[in-house]
Amino acid sequence: MKRIILSLFFFQLSSLAATPQNPILSSYWFFPVSNNALRKVAQKFEIVRKLNGGYEILVPLQETLNFLNVIPEAQLLELDISSSLKNKSREELQGYHDFASVQSHLQSIQQKHPELASLEHYGDSMEKRPLLALKLTSPNKTNSEKTPILLTASTHGDELITVEVLFGLLDSLVSNYGKDSRLSKILNSFSIYFVPVVNPDGYVRRERYANGIDPNRDYPWPQDSNHKSNPCISAIIKFYETHQIKASIDFHAFGEMIMYPWAYTYNSLPSFEDNTFDSMTTRMASFNGYTHGQISKVIYVAQGSSADYYHWKHQAWSLGIEVGTQKVPSSSQISKITQQNMESTWTFIESIK
Repeated sequence: MKRIILSLFFFQLSSLAATPQNPILSSYWFFPVSNNALRKVAQKFEIVRKLNGGYEILVPLQETLNFLNVIPEAQLLELDISSSLKNKSREELQGYHDFASVQSHLQSIQQKHPELASLEHYGDSMEKRPLLALKLTSPNKTNSEKTPILLTASTHGDELITVEVLFGLLDSLVSNYGKDSRLSKILNSFSIYFVPVVNPDGYVRRERYANGIDPNRDYPWPQDSNHKSNPCISAIIKFYETHQIKASIDFHAFGEMIMYPWAYTYNSLPSFEDNTFDSMTTRMASFNGYTHGQISKVIYVAQGSSADYYHWKHQAWSLGIEVGTQKVPSSSQISKITQQNMESTWTFIESIK
């Protein structure tokens, strides 16, 4: 009876406080009895991390009753995961870019360094916000002579630290070109595309999803090759193909993990690819102590991720990196977390041929 009353309460609250486009997300903890049980949960709900011997799961509030029918033993952790971030004041978020300052920062780099930087408006979100990418490369060679790399952040709109890490990498390359031989060589050899906000609608609302959809479960994958993605994901897919990207990192938060495909299955890649990814991520992790390995084995099975899609469709060297230990740490931690990921990122780029 208690569970029925609780479920009715959640259902009434969800109908008043959310829409399918902007659902309230609740978090739960559960302990799966087997990998098969975990896989069944992952097919319907988003598993976000290992926690206290079990897993944390995100559930749209309007799906509470269905969820509890599947996992009646699940324990509620937080009714609305976005509430604390939305309630933060401007002063508490000092040091973080809002979407307007993301755009102005990109424009400023292009204006101050036209020989290195060019800005591309590659599409619009569902709510008509611009999707922007900044290309960074030196003028010493033609584009055809350089390997294209993609670095993305804020696929999940509430992972604000990822934007700051990406800007830290971008600013370091710009400010040190011609001064630091290593970073100069990187820009002489590669065309690096920076997309600081993949999901601007979620970023502006300080919410995880893009218009009611988890954007990192929204890519086509081998068992759903015709999947129709949200505009922000379909646009980044087209961008990837147009620029013939050879390698990518999609920055997420949090967990301090460097991971490679596959996410959608426990099966490993062919031995050569698996060994190459393992060697690459081992070197990267040696600089920051992050856990590394195949996504499904490091954390959980997840269908429709960026890393899987890019490797499956384009044979790209694609990674997902979970930075830091919080989605929005205090601004005093931004520099530290950026530094943790700087050497590993340069190492990743240098490993791409």
